[in-house]
Amino acid sequence: MIFDVLTLQASAALVIVVSAVMYLLDTIMLKDGLPGRLWASAYLSGTFSAVCYLAWLLLPDVFVAVAVGNGAFVCATAFIWLGCVAFNGRPLRVPSLVVGAVILLVVVSALAAGPAGGDWAGAIPFFLGNALFAVLGAVETRRGAIARRWSAVGLTIILAIEAVWFVSRTAVFVVSGPESDLFRTVFDTRVSALLTITLVIAAVTVTSVLRANESTLRGSPDVRRLSVDANGVLFRESFEATLAIVCARAELAGEGVCVIGIRIDDLKRVSVAFGPEDAEQLARELRGAVRRYSPTMALVGEADATGLAVAFTTGPTTDIGRVARALHDSVVSDLSRLGTAVVPVVGVGVAVTADHGHDSRALTLRADEAAARAAVTGEQSFRIG
Repeated sequence: MIFDVLTLQASAALVIVVSAVMYLLDTIMLKDGLPGRLWASAYLSGTFSAVCYLAWLLLPDVFVAVAVGNGAFVCATAFIWLGCVAFNGRPLRVPSLVVGAVILLVVVSALAAGPAGGDWAGAIPFFLGNALFAVLGAVETRRGAIARRWSAVGLTIILAIEAVWFVSRTAVFVVSGPESDLFRTVFDTRVSALLTITLVIAAVTVTSVLRANESTLRGSPDVRRLSVDANGVLFRESFEATLAIVCARAELAGEGVCVIGIRIDDLKRVSVAFGPEDAEQLARELRGAVRRYSPTMALVGEADATGLAVAFTTGPTTDIGRVARALHDSVVSDLSRLGTAVVPVVGVGVAVTADHGHDSRALTLRADEAAARAAVTGEQSFRIG
């Protein structure tokens, strides 16, 4: 069975529209955070691009539709990347400027070709723009908070496939041209439409799971229930929700916030080498020791399954380095007294609002990353980072 271009393009448009509508409905119902809103924008851009391409197929004289459709398609990939950046708590200012510049280039290059440009007006900037943002998105899914979600692997694969597809498409387009048998067989609009349908369905599934995780971690904006373990350590959802409130209040009051991340060298290796009993004992003692030696009014909670974080407000006279050093030394001392077969390296990392702003997720992420590096290297500088 052979499908014509219009049929396949209409099918791709239908899949994108249905996916976008379902995703947007979920976004509204969940009162989504920034990552979810950016991913929803990606599906809206994809829907708009599909409509533009259909308009071009039905009205070939409207060459502007190709330029706008190309820009919207690249924008869809770019919004997926921006959503991952937001998920990791990183600033969006520079990435947004990059997106704007690339989209402008894609649209202008297609418009410059004029009515004679045909289906492939501005094709090379269009192909490379998609490849660029697909690569950036794939890399972003392998770092920070999003990398710790197993479902992010699916998004990495999707974006990697898109990147390889568009780079290969560019190479064949330049070397053989769009009329060559190789391009028509492997890279023409029919194949592109089928690939788009597959990747959109997969992307909607993966980003929906990631968004649900992110929404759960943020907690409901109306009701938050705090949960702590036996040592008084806040579970991750409770810690993130409470720290967000503290950061917002501190910003209004003109106060600083410090987050200290604490990690110990890989507990899994301890479990394999010396038995799960030693690993569990170390994990329990770590939580208890961090809670005991943290500042009295500090928030103590989980950064993730194996890392802890301590957060407190700071003033001009707060000696953050002294607090971090004292916490590290006290925790190491308690772990050394356990008598286990091995005492793992304790890593401490520090992040403050003076460097990262009053973004609670960015503070926790930066402190945790610094703690992870310290746990691996054993080098404790206690400097702010």
